Amino acid sequence: MGISVQVRHLEELKRYESLIESLGNPNHKRELLESIGSIAESQTRRRISDEKTAPDGTPWQDWSAGYEKTRHSNQSLLQGDGDLLDSIQFYVSGSKVHVGSSLIYAPAHQDGFTGTVNIPAHTRRITQAFGKVLSFPVYQNVSAFTRAMDIPQRQFLGLSGDNKIELLEVIGDFWNEVLSHAA
Repeated sequence: MGISVQVRHLEELKRYESLIESLGNPNHKRELLESIGSIAESQTRRRISDEKTAPDGTPWQDWSAGYEKTRHSNQSLLQGDGDLLDSIQFYVSGSKVHVGSSLIYAPAHQDGFTGTVNIPAHTRRITQAFGKVLSFPVYQNVSAFTRAMDIPQRQFLGLSGDNKIELLEVIGDFWNEVLSHAA
């Protein structure tokens, strides 16, 4: 299979050369990957803050009744103080875009986790006791201990069907813009 192009006018040849050069420009590739990363990062943040579903549309499992009692009104699944949401970022490496979190506990939420965790000795700040807010915080030394954990999978990384469509639209718009300036 082959393609042949017959050019009769020099201006048209220059236009085709300009289009081909635009498509091969490495700056365009980097710019496109940065756009894709930015959109995918936003999609992931939206999944955590609003959608509360895995990329395949499966709703995340609710908190256990015991754990729910430890949460307050402005906390929701995968959002305590907002650290996970704030940690979502992308980076471009070569011809790939990576989206994720560097938090040590992010994989436990993404993949689920059942097992024992070693908790090192630490000082705990106590601001309420017996359901009442203390006038001033109290600090308590806590010895090292182990804790059994069973965290259900709440997948937040990945692309849903709608995410893929949005990214394809961004890619199409990007190349239409590049080619319109090259023509």
